[in-house]
Amino acid sequence: MIKEAISRVVSKGDLTEGEMGQVMKEITTRSACPEQIASLITALRMKGETPEEITGAARVIKDKASVINIGDEVVSVDREEITVERETILSTAKRSVKGTNIFNISTATALVLAGGGLKIAKYGRKSGSPLCGSADVVEALGINLDMTVTQLERCIQEVGICFLYEPLVQSGLEHIIAIRKKIGLRTIFNLLDPLINPAGARIQVLGIYEPGLTETMATVLKNLGIERGLVVHGEDTLDEISITGKTKVTEFKDGEIKSYIIKPEDLGIKRRRLVEIKGGDRERNAGIIREILAGGRGARRDVTVLNAAAVFVIAGRARDFNEGVELANQSIDSGEAFNKLEILIEFTNVEHSYLRKAYDVEMEHDRGGHFQGL
Repeated sequence: MIKEAISRVVSKGDLTEGEMGQVMKEITTRSACPEQIASLITALRMKGETPEEITGAARVIKDKASVINIGDEVVSVDREEITVERETILSTAKRSVKGTNIFNISTATALVLAGGGLKIAKYGRKSGSPLCGSADVVEALGINLDMTVTQLERCIQEVGICFLYEPLVQSGLEHIIAIRKKIGLRTIFNLLDPLINPAGARIQVLGIYEPGLTETMATVLKNLGIERGLVVHGEDTLDEISITGKTKVTEFKDGEIKSYIIKPEDLGIKRRRLVEIKGGDRERNAGIIREILAGGRGARRDVTVLNAAAVFVIAGRARDFNEGVELANQSIDSGEAFNKLEILIEFTNVEHSYLRKAYDVEMEHDRGGHFQGL
């Protein structure tokens, strides 16, 4: 099927959802060779991926991924991560100030949302470059990512937030990384990455790197069974709601999709310069997040509050962005957001210790034929 798909896409023809699903099965089962995969995803990028093509590919990957049963009320907060593609890394660097990229806004946002009472599942990866991915900063905060599916389910129920680390998800795409590196361009896999979240959330906020893709990805989320969502593209910050300029928002709920523009000053938040939200390495970004959650003021807090406000709105906790801003500020000023971080650190490290001890006991039993105790 992949040979026929390449021929059609090169001629600017579209694939149906079913056809793209067949092709993705060939890719995930390694029936397609690297040259075929590279040809197809490059041709798709040049043509422009359709909602049907992205949906067909996403269904196959989600079917292969681990499933975490944490309830329909969970909100997924995902974005295009810093990945292996040179184009992605360079575009991220464009947001830099003297070589320093912006801090991990979505990670800070997730903790503010949890402090405000939402159950949050955030999927992330480590950086494929010198930049700082969400899993990098989560580890630097002291959160242990080495968790089983059962432990993650308990984490979301008891703490109200969990971070799902990429290796947990067995998507059948591990062999694609080398191909993506060699091509160096954003491809359909960049669009698929934030759709993998195995938490089964029915509400999702998705940051995307191109304004022309917000309607496309909103349609994909709708196709995948997401009930309510926002897809955003902001000036300068690209895949977050911007504090330095306007943001295009595509919202879908009750079966309808609509797009509009928001500006920070329209929501009572001062417009800032990019330099004011710069970040650094994992330790620097972890320090910034702690400072925000501890009640610090300034541009970094403001951009976090603005992004959290949007989620409170789409989750039905706030009637509009202004009320969402109030809820986000309350989560920080009450200490609830910082408290969520501390509880999450304790939970994940205690559970990790338990997991490690159980593993050591099992290994000792295998070596000696009997248990030696803890």
